Amino acid sequence: MPKKSKVSLGDIADILRAGQRSEKDRSTPLGVLVVVDTSAARDVVLAVKDAFMPRQATATVRVESLAASEPPAPGWDAAVVVAGAHVAAAERMAEGLARCGVPVGLVVDSVLDLGANDLPEEVAALVSAVPASGADAVRANLADWLVDAAGEKGIAFAASFPFCRDQKVRELVRTSALQNAAVGAVQVLPSADLPIMTVRQAKLALDVAAACGHPVSVASSADVAAVIAAGLAWREVARRATQVVPVPQWAVKAAVGFAGTVATGAAARLRNDPPVLPDVGDLVAGSAVGPIVEAAARVASRAAKAVGERTGAASGQRQEEAPARAEGARRTLPAPCEATGRERGRDDDYVVISGGCDEA
Repeated sequence: MPKKSKVSLGDIADILRAGQRSEKDRSTPLGVLVVVDTSAARDVVLAVKDAFMPRQATATVRVESLAASEPPAPGWDAAVVVAGAHVAAAERMAEGLARCGVPVGLVVDSVLDLGANDLPEEVAALVSAVPASGADAVRANLADWLVDAAGEKGIAFAASFPFCRDQKVRELVRTSALQNAAVGAVQVLPSADLPIMTVRQAKLALDVAAACGHPVSVASSADVAAVIAAGLAWREVARRATQVVPVPQWAVKAAVGFAGTVATGAAARLRNDPPVLPDVGDLVAGSAVGPIVEAAARVASRAAKAVGERTGAASGQRQEEAPARAEGARRTLPAPCEATGRERGRDDDYVVISGGCDEA
């Protein structure tokens, strides 16, 4: 059987099908139930509220008070119970939801607050304690729990709830990188691992885009083309490394496959969900250079104001001299005509002023 060392049309078709699956995963409908004990810490409650503000129309979030909540019912993809002073009541609610087959994250100040309930194994497996020592801690712990509990709907959860994107993207990258490392280690034919690794990296890029909330469409073909080009570059790196590094060839190819996949995932994340850079003013406000920066800003503001006043005075003088210069050199300009957007072949109602309409 001839070796396969290039990305074929069949591989491209496989990538396109993977893109369709990624888009289907992104747009999967979700339902999340949040039950809050009103006696819970305010910062924890606000953190949970902020975390579960959906970014996609396919996600539905229902919030109930623990004291006035409806009886547990199935149909939810995940549930979060925020405990306060009434930990026992929160545990009963979590247990009831778990018995309905709903994975539950039970937010508590400390796992030591929980009682020793003797639950069936299948029910206990669906209830996870989420420590909440503060707002940042509860978001991070909720993200870890949710990505683990979401299963096949993890991409949909990451797309709808950005607080868990980092964890989901890391999971996607780790899984794909380990698979490609295994491919590089076991392939014995030269270059036979290229199409397998490249296709998997392209699928990873599409999954990362979907997890970041971006629709996967024809526009994603540019990302796929970039991944294929990068795959060729990694192939050359592996080829040269096997010639100069005194280690077994399979180890070099496994390492390059792992590193290339991690780099692909990182690039896809930066492209689809770039980090928000902090404001420079916020960075220096509380530092030793803060007063210096503020003083420099005041000086620059006064200088700009003075320049503007001088420029305005000079402009006014030129406007007074212009009529006198133009009086001896009059000329007739064509009258402007007005046309609405529709009259100009547009479907808006903006008024367009165009000169020279009366000229023959």
